[in-house]
Amino acid sequence: MMNQPELLRGLLRDLDQITDHEVHEIIAGDCGHLVAVDSARMGIASWALHHPVPARELPLPGAAKSAKDLAQSLLSEDPMEATLGLACLNSMLPPPPLQKLRAIKAQDLILRYGRGKNVAVIGHFPFVAKLGGEFNQFSVLEKSPRPGDLHAEQAPNVLPSADLVAISATTLANGTLAEILAWCSPSAMKILLGPSTPLTPTLFVYGINILAGCLVENRGLVKQGILTGRSFKQLQGIRHVVWEM
Repeated sequence: MMNQPELLRGLLRDLDQITDHEVHEIIAGDCGHLVAVDSARMGIASWALHHPVPARELPLPGAAKSAKDLAQSLLSEDPMEATLGLACLNSMLPPPPLQKLRAIKAQDLILRYGRGKNVAVIGHFPFVAKLGGEFNQFSVLEKSPRPGDLHAEQAPNVLPSADLVAISATTLANGTLAEILAWCSPSAMKILLGPSTPLTPTLFVYGINILAGCLVENRGLVKQGILTGRSFKQLQGIRHVVWEM
């Protein structure tokens, strides 16, 4: 079984053949759940925390730092540092070939492939309240569970019987993705989703079947949205994309 550090180091190796860039800017608001790093491109990530982090409290490195060096923060056991590393990784990865991408919402994918089956979602996404009645069994696993959710500690009991598992990409920064994948059935369809999702085929090698993330198309709009505390759902200037194996 691959452990979390091995998985993360594999993702960081995607940068080995890429020219390094300076970190031009790190963007975080005082009341939002998103952070952006502007280097070769702009990459975003959701904080792997259960509360917003005011920008003044962040150990934000100054501009002109090597993006490859900042991306190494993904290996940190501190979720805040790891989130910065993940956003930086996303700012450095080359965009996937456009012909491989589709414009479809993650919840529509879950419905398409999971209807009538056993479905588990890691992370309480806004859409989960609308989906439950469509499946044979529907479980939402969350570290800070809301009414109707299961605590994330129930994952070993739930995931082995799931036909489809939708996983928040914040699991890359909170240290849990490798463990979650180990609990999933080899035959289960696994979707990694959310703004933190790295669009790299390396994740297909690790057993992910579908990547549901985003590309930044307008840096100014994304910066404005993050600084004003917009949620990912409200964020303008991005394109939601899906990449299937």
